[in-house]
Amino acid sequence: MSEEKKEPIWKFYFQSRWQTALTIHFLVAVSYLVLFYIGNIFIAIKFVFFSIITSARLLGLEFALWAVVFELTVMVPVIISWYAIFLLPKIWQSRYKRSQKIFLTILMLLLMPIIIIITDEIARFALETEVLREFAIFHNIKL
Repeated sequence: MSEEKKEPIWKFYFQSRWQTALTIHFLVAVSYLVLFYIGNIFIAIKFVFFSIITSARLLGLEFALWAVVFELTVMVPVIISWYAIFLLPKIWQSRYKRSQKIFLTILMLLLMPIIIIITDEIARFALETEVLREFAIFHNIKL
C-alpha cells in the first residue's frame, strides 16, 4: 500500500502556475466571507447566553423553536465559508478526472453563495419574528 503524501493547503493556493491567480482570488474572497460573518459567532453566543439566563417559562416553546432556527442559520455562512477554503484543495487533490474536478468546483462556486444567502435571509427572518424581535431588542442582538 502506498501512502498518499498530504500537501499543505498553502502549497495548493500559492503555486508557480497560472492557476494561482484564480486560487488566490478564491482564497481572498472566501477569507473575506469568513471575516465578514465571524461576528455571527459572537451573535450566536450572545443569543444562547441570554436565552440560558432567561427563564424557559417566560420564553415559551415558540421562542425555543425559532431560536433553534436562528442559531442554526446564523452559523451556516461562517461554517460554509471556512469549509470552502479546505474543500477546493480536496477537490483538486482527489483522484477524480479533470472534468469531474471542474464540475465539482463550479458546483461549489454556485452552491456556496446560494446557501449563504438563503441561510442569512432565514436568520434575519427568524430574528424579525414577534417572539424573537422583543428578545433581540431587549438584549441588543442585531445581525
